[in-house]
Amino acid sequence: MTGLVVALLVLGGSSAVASPPGGSLHRGHPVHVVIGDSLPAGQQSVPPAVDFPTTAALWKASGFVAQFHEVLRDELVCAPGRPHHHPPGRSCRALELVNLSRTGIPGVAAGVTTATVLQPGDQLDQAVALIEERNDNRSPRDDVVVITVSVGGNDLYGPAVQACVPPTGSCVPALQATFAGFEVRYDEILATLRESAGPDTAILAMTYYNPLPFCALGAANPDIARVLGDFILEGGNIGLGAMPLGFNDRLRQVADRYDAIVVDTFGTLGAGDFVGGSDCVHPDGDGHRALADVFATTYPG
Repeated sequence: MTGLVVALLVLGGSSAVASPPGGSLHRGHPVHVVIGDSLPAGQQSVPPAVDFPTTAALWKASGFVAQFHEVLRDELVCAPGRPHHHPPGRSCRALELVNLSRTGIPGVAAGVTTATVLQPGDQLDQAVALIEERNDNRSPRDDVVVITVSVGGNDLYGPAVQACVPPTGSCVPALQATFAGFEVRYDEILATLRESAGPDTAILAMTYYNPLPFCALGAANPDIARVLGDFILEGGNIGLGAMPLGFNDRLRQVADRYDAIVVDTFGTLGAGDFVGGSDCVHPDGDGHRALADVFATTYPG
């Protein structure tokens, strides 16, 4: 098997999509399902290894999702019905993780977007199949009890950089068009998950942080990069035209429609939390730990 084929399997290529996501899970164990892009796949959480498949596996085992999952295993109770805060001495060590997120491979596989998640046979279909298998059977002990959704950054990044770095007159119109398309697709993702999982399953929806001051794009003037990135994510008026709602605002609104818990990471990462250089997206190990802390303090809570 070539390295390329192995890499595609690790990342959830066509062969991986065809595999049932719950095939290796234990009966009677509750499940935490994750949908998303390279962030929940743990990219850059640890240094690269000898080859990409090994690196991708290490990232996924070390990123904020894996860390948050350990918190859930300590904080939830494996019991019929839905989990709650555990009494002293009890936990949910049986909680299993199905992390469907994946990173991209430059020149081979693009980064995951909301459109990717919605493709037939991709992450949403896999998640729904697992939810229906587990939540519709006779046992309440093996339900999908937590769903983490972290996707949309790749929808935003390219258009935002093209139209707004440096700022041009097309910045706000381009952002508004990008936001609108994202909102439609994100709505479909959360609506489908809520319908499939029911009203009691916890769905966590992550907002985004501003990485621009901490990479090559913002190196010349980090203050301007901070203002611009904050404007894109949170809206406002910085002289490019008023934009009352930023990207995160649109995400929060969709989450509210479906009673999803918003895990707000905006403003939580700073100097020392990013890979930096030409990578203007990914946190490093410290950043992943910071994200895991935000998840842990947001839920359970």
